[in-house]
Amino acid sequence: MKPKRYDDEVLDSALDSRKTKQNEDLIKEVESLNLDVPDEIMQRIESDVEKSEKQPKISMGGLNKALMGIAPEYKGRMQLSVIFACIGELFSFSTYFFSAYAAGWLIKNAGGKAVGFDALMKYAFLAIGSLFLYFIFTGFSTTISHKTSFYILAKLRQTLFEKLKVIPMGYLVDNPVGKIKVIIMDRVSDMEDWVAHLMPELPSRMLHPILCVIILFFLDWRIGLSIFVPVPLAFIGMITMMYKYRSRMAVWLSSYANVADRSAEYVHGIPVIKAFAQDKASYGKFADAVKFYHFSTMKWWKQSWFGKALMTAAMMTPQMVSMPLAFYLYGRNQISIETLLLALILPIAILPQAFGIIMSFELFQMASNTWVSIQELLDMPVQKRPDAKNKADIDNSKGIEFDNISFSYHDGTEVLHNISFKTKPGEVTAIVGPSGGGKSTIAKLLAGFWDQSSGRISIGGVDTKNISFKQLAEEISFVSQDNFLFDVSIRDNIRIGKPDATEDEIIAAAKAAHCHEFISKLPDGYNTKAGEAGGAMSGGERQRITLARAILKPASTIILDEATAYADPENEALIQEAISNLVKGKNLVIVAHRLNTIKQANQIILIDKGKIKAKGKHDELMKEPLYASLWKQYLGEE
Repeated sequence: MKPKRYDDEVLDSALDSRKTKQNEDLIKEVESLNLDVPDEIMQRIESDVEKSEKQPKISMGGLNKALMGIAPEYKGRMQLSVIFACIGELFSFSTYFFSAYAAGWLIKNAGGKAVGFDALMKYAFLAIGSLFLYFIFTGFSTTISHKTSFYILAKLRQTLFEKLKVIPMGYLVDNPVGKIKVIIMDRVSDMEDWVAHLMPELPSRMLHPILCVIILFFLDWRIGLSIFVPVPLAFIGMITMMYKYRSRMAVWLSSYANVADRSAEYVHGIPVIKAFAQDKASYGKFADAVKFYHFSTMKWWKQSWFGKALMTAAMMTPQMVSMPLAFYLYGRNQISIETLLLALILPIAILPQAFGIIMSFELFQMASNTWVSIQELLDMPVQKRPDAKNKADIDNSKGIEFDNISFSYHDGTEVLHNISFKTKPGEVTAIVGPSGGGKSTIAKLLAGFWDQSSGRISIGGVDTKNISFKQLAEEISFVSQDNFLFDVSIRDNIRIGKPDATEDEIIAAAKAAHCHEFISKLPDGYNTKAGEAGGAMSGGERQRITLARAILKPASTIILDEATAYADPENEALIQEAISNLVKGKNLVIVAHRLNTIKQANQIILIDKGKIKAKGKHDELMKEPLYASLWKQYLGEE
């Protein structure tokens, strides 16, 4: 499929629903990058942005509750960390008091004979002692929070991996490995700052300025009130900074996942890239992904910079009003020297905590957006099946039946409508139709990758929902166009179909799949490593090895999903012969793009827009305009 250039429609849906001058400038910027981005990436971005807009906003308390729900046994430890952090902050705060009173004593006694020197030493020792206790309690808090964080995040990863075992296989098939890796590894790691630092530290950071304001009001209400003068500016800055924050971060996260996908693809494909001199084209895709990541990052931060700077400046300068006011009041003998010093020190003491609070709210936005992607995986519906110990009584003479099947993905869009058909063992059933019509979805439903929304799918007279995952995997062999070969020997790759297979059985399966001859010519024969993702072999050779795996597996049902898509004419002919060896006594379902591979099928099902348009043999379906059009198009491509 030809990649799609950025255009107004894509950008509007991905970044802004309104036509604005800013949007027009954005379009020009993107077009100037001259990037080609595949449809699937743009669809992912559009989907992620839509999800971010629809996702209910989570509060800090809600996020903390969700995280502690992962490991409730550590809730007490985190609470203890918060308590220690707050106690440490109280001791830190008290150092300002003791320092102010010590400085006041020095000023009062300046130029004269020192009186009550013991009082000065008392203030000094109290300040030093308070600072020491601050470090002790803060150290305890940090140690506890980090240990708790590591445990929670480790358990979160374990929970996500356990979730992968029970969610529909279709999620794993339809989502790039890079995206799942980003969620489990990177997104979980991104939560560490929030769990280890912000959860215990934010309450103590907020405690400090609150105490400062209370004390200043207690000393003089006018000084206390002056602290709030910059607040409106800070509020305006916050609103500006948070404008479309969620949607823009969703685009950034998608572009990050895209870079991860392209990086993995580029590194894994280096052997093939070098062998076929495709380094320029392959690097171009990776470079475009990096450029788009850079673009989305800069666009996000440029939109946030001014608001962040305004909010930071406002919150970092509370003394701009309080300091002149304090000097004015002291000059008129309305406040004491100690009050003056505290009025000068406390607003400055607020600064690091105010900056910390600003960073905390920004990190919260990032953490909450990150949690959305984690929560999406945690909330995926679970496929429920009987225990593996309860084996279903499957009658392989009854074949496969789809009875009034409809299917919707989790976004609610129905892609299959009332699909019904039957197959017989020993016969070939082919599913054909225009791209996007639902052919592969039918194959994935049969394989148990997804659960149908309504209707019944049965194998051997038994509803597939009443068959355990283990038994269903034993009954079905699924071969797709994207065949993965492990970087182990070819023998072990074929043996995956039947782990206890003998050498003779492996060779017999390879001969039936017409791959024995080329395997035997390899330097190490069946001991040759397949290479990462089968990259050491051609597409047709990989297809035949996976077909050998399917032939070897004692499964009653074989599903071939576009299995000849990447084969050249010579390999296609050999694959055709291998397919004929698969059908003996088994249910063979073929999803086909190359129509000549299914011309002799016992039953051809024509699918269009999620519905069955016609069923029958090739000669019968040639009377159907859509089927005839597909053949005309196919022959034209040939």
